[in-house]
Amino acid sequence: MFKHIYDKLAREVSGEIAFNHVAEISRHHRIQASPGMRDAVNYAVETLKSYGLRAETRAYPANGRDYSWSSLMFKEWSCADAELRLVEPEDQARFLARYSESKLSLIQRSLPTPKGGVTAEVVALDKGEEPQDYRGLDVSGKMVLTDGDVARVKELAVDGRGALAIVYYGTWVREPNLPEGTLDDALKYTSFWWGGEEKPCFGFVLTPRTGRWLRDLIEKSKAPVRLHATVDSNLYEGSVEDAVATIPGETNEEVVVVAHICHPQPSANDNASGSAAAMEAARALSKLIKAGDLPKPRRTIRFTLVPEMAGSYAWLAENEKVIPDIVAALNLDMVGENQDVCGSPLVVERTPEATPSYVNSLMEAIYGEVKGETGNLGGSAKYPLFRHAVAPFSGGSDHYVYSDPTVGVPCPMLIQWPDKFWHTSYDTLDKVDPEMLRKVALMTATYAYFIADAGPGEAIWLASETAVREKASLTSRMQGEVTRMMGAEGDEVVESPPFLPERAEYWTGRAAAAVRSVRRLAPKDRRVEATVGRLSSEIDAAGRTGLRQAEKTLREYAEAGKKRMVKRRRRANKLEREAANILPRRLFRGPVSIRPWLERLSAEDREAYWRLGKEHKGSDILGILAMYWTDGRRSLLEVSRLVELEAGRTDLEYLTEYYRLLCAMGLAALG
Repeated sequence: MFKHIYDKLAREVSGEIAFNHVAEISRHHRIQASPGMRDAVNYAVETLKSYGLRAETRAYPANGRDYSWSSLMFKEWSCADAELRLVEPEDQARFLARYSESKLSLIQRSLPTPKGGVTAEVVALDKGEEPQDYRGLDVSGKMVLTDGDVARVKELAVDGRGALAIVYYGTWVREPNLPEGTLDDALKYTSFWWGGEEKPCFGFVLTPRTGRWLRDLIEKSKAPVRLHATVDSNLYEGSVEDAVATIPGETNEEVVVVAHICHPQPSANDNASGSAAAMEAARALSKLIKAGDLPKPRRTIRFTLVPEMAGSYAWLAENEKVIPDIVAALNLDMVGENQDVCGSPLVVERTPEATPSYVNSLMEAIYGEVKGETGNLGGSAKYPLFRHAVAPFSGGSDHYVYSDPTVGVPCPMLIQWPDKFWHTSYDTLDKVDPEMLRKVALMTATYAYFIADAGPGEAIWLASETAVREKASLTSRMQGEVTRMMGAEGDEVVESPPFLPERAEYWTGRAAAAVRSVRRLAPKDRRVEATVGRLSSEIDAAGRTGLRQAEKTLREYAEAGKKRMVKRRRRANKLEREAANILPRRLFRGPVSIRPWLERLSAEDREAYWRLGKEHKGSDILGILAMYWTDGRRSLLEVSRLVELEAGRTDLEYLTEYYRLLCAMGLAALG
């Protein structure tokens, strides 16, 4: 159904044009709410206007007071220059960091030093993340050298013990594609996020190699090691901008393409590439529509290039009346990688299962066309020459805002991950591949136009496509559970909560809901209703059949191996009984933006929040999914069970404390 759209766009979309946009955008130092960010937005707006789109800059107050839903509009920040010099011992004197050489050498949003700068002793911390790291160590009026968590070190060293500044030399280590030492000479993107009440300070970023050298010097030196720092910066009430452009449709409905345009110079892949791919998709669509090669779509196609998440919160909060008319969205984040250099596949990230939608199947179908790059000798198969994947929702970008059920706009994401050079000074233009930009711009334009112009015929096809893909996923999930249970050692085939029937019911329900979501494209059309009803019934039947087959296979397996089938029920523990009587309620639209609300916690609860993240590593995604399932009617235990069904795991201890802290911050309520 989309192939004629795809083919026309394939002849027009240019990776080189998108690459040129990456080059231009990456020249700007694009900190959220900053002059560099504004310059990049203005470039995008003027370029999109030249392509014939209706484009404008939307400005919002960046004053440290106003909120867009739960997202604080941080103050504007600018920096003219900053330097960090080693001055004692004199025989080792040298520059350690210069803003004029790399914008990432400064902790972003650092506040200014007095005119002429400051000279102070630097002391090395053992991470500095725990109170015991400061025993016997006087940091008052000194700079602290650390590779620990900057926000935590600031709280303990600066806010709590009077340290003057932070000198940070941490890095990323992610096995297997990013072993320790890979980024020894790269600067890690690091920032302060002022909420208004913290003790102001400044900080610098060193490469891990330089940081270790300085640590060794401090440990070996018999006299204090001193640094001289100058920071010429300003934090003030200003504005933060979105670039917003439209290709008008025939109705009030619309499709949104979003990409964040922020991050430090150069940040080429993250995310000049996503913004550039969106701009190229906009150019190609505008040209083909104006030429009459593609008809004017039924729905408007809107492009928003924003400061990550903050810009989406701001635009959506400003346009709440428009949200019901947004039928779908797509997020582009880090899409331009040269895979051979960056080590990443191109990933289609699906919507969360609290927001099931046809958009996943549509994007996967379009992806199938892009993957047909070459074929075998006999011409019987086509396959890609690049790495690729489809993955479940994980958040971390603007689709996290749109896909929240309180917003209700299904929004998959295109991303390349893991990128070795993410959030470092190594994210440079030479890591960007024009051909990958072309692929993503083509997928984006096809997706946006197909949905924008879809009517009853397209909806019927899309319902069928979604049903086929969802049934395949349902079958695969069922078989995966069978395989897992068969793989257990011993003389028992054990089934534990959530039991297979509960899982099957959940998977079937999500699949059927994805098919029903197609109704949004042709509401009240009797032909679409009939097709959707039939296909939903077929999925329900497939779920029941699949469950019977799975249970029969497990019984036959048990008999063949002379094993016993066991349903291991567990008695509810105290925590589960308590959670069954807790009714969490959300107080804000959109996902919670926690960082600025932490100051509202007592010192004891801030410590509890830190401990929660440290002791339950990897559970933050469970908190995100739990919020999506929180509707004011489900108990915390029910929410936890839905999280387990979606993610394959849950952590009720984490969720209980997480919701308690959200309530203490004023972000949620418990009934």
